[in-house]
Amino acid sequence: MSETSRTNRRRRQVGAVSAALGLLFVAQPLVAVEPELLIELNKLEDTDQGCRSLFLFDNGTGHELNRFRVDLILFDPQGVYAKQLLLDLAPLNDDKKVLASFLLAEQKPCSSIGSILVNGLPLCENGSGAQLDCVSLLKVESRTKVPLEK
Repeated sequence: MSETSRTNRRRRQVGAVSAALGLLFVAQPLVAVEPELLIELNKLEDTDQGCRSLFLFDNGTGHELNRFRVDLILFDPQGVYAKQLLLDLAPLNDDKKVLASFLLAEQKPCSSIGSILVNGLPLCENGSGAQLDCVSLLKVESRTKVPLEK
């Protein structure tokens, strides 16, 4: 084998190794997305009717939720039970965000609400009617001064 052939062969090998190493540095690790159901208390506003809430629901469960109900407990600023609400929100499409508005405290200002508890999800069914364990997928957040808890 001639000296030129060996040199060209070595250059190709070095080039191949360099390309492979470059791919290792450029490739990003794949991160598995865990299914979750986000309920966010996005905003509270005082109205003539009382305290109106804006909730953001982000269905990342991997299922369309044809039947979905949320049980909320409202506490006053001292932590004492004030009211229970059962909200029906179906359908929630998979991988879709929905903003929904509800009157939380009729004829009362938002300052009358100290915290909100997602007490449960008594109804969470997929498109085929099967009951899902949405509580285990539940994540809650609040963008207001009023905490949303689970």
